[in-house]
Amino acid sequence: GLFIFSSIVSLFIGWAIIDLFKPGLHMVEVGKSILASSGADTASKFDSNQISLAHFVQETIPDNVFNAFSGGHIIQIVIFSLFFGVALTKIDKKGRDALALIFDSIMHAMFAICNTVMKLVPIAVFSSIAGVIIKHGFGVLETYLIFIGEFYLALAMVWVAIYIVSLQVVGRKINTLIAKITPPLSLSFATSSSEVAYPAVFEALEEFGVREKISSFVMPMGYSFNMIGSMVYFSFAIIFITQVFGIDISFSDKLYIFFMLLVTSKGIAGVPRASIMVISSAVTAFHFPEASILLLLPIDAFADMGRSATNVYANAVMTTFIDKWHKDE
Repeated sequence: GLFIFSSIVSLFIGWAIIDLFKPGLHMVEVGKSILASSGADTASKFDSNQISLAHFVQETIPDNVFNAFSGGHIIQIVIFSLFFGVALTKIDKKGRDALALIFDSIMHAMFAICNTVMKLVPIAVFSSIAGVIIKHGFGVLETYLIFIGEFYLALAMVWVAIYIVSLQVVGRKINTLIAKITPPLSLSFATSSSEVAYPAVFEALEEFGVREKISSFVMPMGYSFNMIGSMVYFSFAIIFITQVFGIDISFSDKLYIFFMLLVTSKGIAGVPRASIMVISSAVTAFHFPEASILLLLPIDAFADMGRSATNVYANAVMTTFIDKWHKDE
């Protein structure tokens, strides 16, 4: 319940900040240019008919797994993988091991391809930014800087909110924990990964006095279900996309989209660029312009550092909450 509540609050904080400043409105001409170059029409009004339980199920359950892979429907691929994994447990060990070996080889081959592609990403991002700046001027760069500034403002609000609550629950000794987790926070910020900081945070919690049976249960769960920094980014990214492309979305439609993000983001990996995959699945599911992801790539690395550190901070502090509330057990 704590994780769900904190995720919802984080979504709304991000929504409130980006709706207040509206940085995407400064890139409307860029959005029109991107749509024109791709041969797409500007979707000035979001199709509310897509907002329904039936649509959610349709976008979650694949009717054709090959279409899911070719269309980039991440949620459908994950659902299929879960069912396929369960099915593998039902067959004999010989067949299961053979398939596992094949898929393991495919996985390593895909990792090799991804590693090669990732080496070219900086060149692609630089070329993308350079092309946009040449065509639309340095105002685009200014908008990106504003976006990052507002995003970190939202993260700061989340940090302050968590700290205020921690003073009420744990007391002023929470400052001791924050001092202990400062090195792993810096590590997660520098590497854009919350996973690399896990061992150091776990050790800091034990030194702080959190019982091992609590930290060993709550921390792994938090790393899957309490990615607060990522939730702030989701609301920022979706609203930014609608502002740039002039997509009109009602309040109820936004609530539905955020609900879908809240559900589908659970279990997200704490590795660099994982959040962009969730955004990509939402873009595909709600038929936003495919170029939306290209708009976010130039700034995703900078946003990723902040959201990774926030995820670590939130999970460490909230673990002390659980330990405090179950002290007598």
